[in-house]
Amino acid sequence: MQSSMRARVAGGARRAVGTAGRRLTVKVMNSNVLIANTKGGGHAFIGLYLAKELLKKGHKVTIMNDGDSDKLTKKNPYAKYSDLERQGLNVVWADPAKPSTYPRGTFDVVYDNNGKDLASCQPLIDHFKHKVDHYVFVSSAGAYKADPIEPMHVEGDARKSTAGHVEVEAYLEKARLPYTVFQPLYIYGPNTAKDCEQWFVDRIIRDRPVLLPAPGVQLTSLTHVEDVASMLAAVPGNRAAIGQHYNVCSDRCITFTGIAKAIGKALGKDPEIILYSPEKVGTGKSGKAEGFPFRTVHFFASADKAKRELGWKPKHDFQKDVQGLVNDYKANGRDKKEVDFSVDDKILAALGKSVPKSSSNSSVSASFSRLSSSGPKAEELPRSRSSFSPRRDLKIKRTVLPANWRDSLDEDEPAKPAAGRSATTGRSGSVPKDWRSSL
Repeated sequence: MQSSMRARVAGGARRAVGTAGRRLTVKVMNSNVLIANTKGGGHAFIGLYLAKELLKKGHKVTIMNDGDSDKLTKKNPYAKYSDLERQGLNVVWADPAKPSTYPRGTFDVVYDNNGKDLASCQPLIDHFKHKVDHYVFVSSAGAYKADPIEPMHVEGDARKSTAGHVEVEAYLEKARLPYTVFQPLYIYGPNTAKDCEQWFVDRIIRDRPVLLPAPGVQLTSLTHVEDVASMLAAVPGNRAAIGQHYNVCSDRCITFTGIAKAIGKALGKDPEIILYSPEKVGTGKSGKAEGFPFRTVHFFASADKAKRELGWKPKHDFQKDVQGLVNDYKANGRDKKEVDFSVDDKILAALGKSVPKSSSNSSVSASFSRLSSSGPKAEELPRSRSSFSPRRDLKIKRTVLPANWRDSLDEDEPAKPAAGRSATTGRSGSVPKDWRSSL
C-alpha cells in the first residue's frame, strides 16, 4: 500500500494521494495562517467565518485587519472577533499597504481578503513572495464580462481588463507565487457589513412596494458566508489548487421576484412588486441602478469546479435560510429603525405612482419637525379671519388700466356691455359699489 501512495507535505499539512493522482484523503493540520481582512464592504465578514473554519480544522490563525480598531470593534463583524480570540485567534490591527505594521513571524498560508487593486495588494504580495507555501487572493466574480447570451459564468470566461482584481491576478501569475484565486458573488448571513436580503426586508416589513428593475426574473446567486468560508478553507495543503481560479457561489439561483416573495412569505405578507426601467426613470444604466443592491442583469456562476477539485459542497439554501434571516433582522431591531426611501420615492414619482405616506424621508420630516417646534406659540399666532380675500391674503395687486384703454377696441364694433352690467362702469349691477369697504 505504501508503495502505491506518496505523501506531499505543504506548510505542515499532510495529504495522501493515489497513484493515478486521485485524492484519497486529505488531512490538514498545524498550518500557520494569516488573513489580511478588509475594513468594510461585502467581503468584510469573510475573515471572521474563515478564521472560525480554519481554527476548527486545527490551524493557527492570525487576522490582520485594516482600519481603526477603536471604531470597528464596536460593530459587526469585528465585534465578534473576541469570541474567536478565546479559541486561539490572534487579532492584529495594521495597514496591509505598510509591511512595517505586519505581525512578526512566518506564515505557511496567506489570504488576501483586503485589496481590490494592485496598489493595495502589491505590498502584501511582495512581502510574502518566496516566503509562503500558498497565497490566496479573494477576488470577485464581478470582474467577469457580462454575457447576455450565456449568462452563467464559468472559470476561464472573459474578464474585464480594466478591473483592479484582474490586474492583481495577472501580477500574482507574473510573480510566480503558489497562488489560488477565489471569485465570490453575492454573500448573505449574520454579521454582514453590507446589506443583501435586508434591502428587501426593509420594504416588505414596512408595507412598502418593492421596486425591481424589469423584468424581475433576472437570475442571481446568493451564497451563505459559511459556505464561502468552507470553500476557502479547503486550500491549505491542497497543492492541486495552486494556479487555479474558483467561483465561490451556491449551486442554486434565484430571481429578484423570487427573493421578494420568499421574504414576504417569511414575514407573512404578500409584497407589492413594481417593475421599472432604471434607464427610463433616470436612476441607472450599464447594469446598475441607484438604490438597488444587485446588478440589474443576470449574475450567477457555476460552482462545479470547486465541487470537483476541492471536494466542496454547500450546506445552505437561501430559501431554507430566509426565516432565520428575517428573525435576525428583527432581533437586531432593524424593523424599528428609520430607512431612507428617497430613491424609491423618486422612482415612484417618475412612474406616476403614489408615494406611501409612511415614507421615511428623515431629512424632510426632521426639518418639518424643527420648523414646527421652533415656530411661534399658539397665542402668538395672528388671529384667523373668517373670510378669505385674494388681495389681502394672497397679496394680489390691483390692476390699473390706462384711461384710454377702450380706444384700442375695434371702432366699427364698439364694445357692448354684458347683460346685467353697467354701460359706464362695466360692473355687475348685483355688486354694490362699496364692495371693497367690507375688506
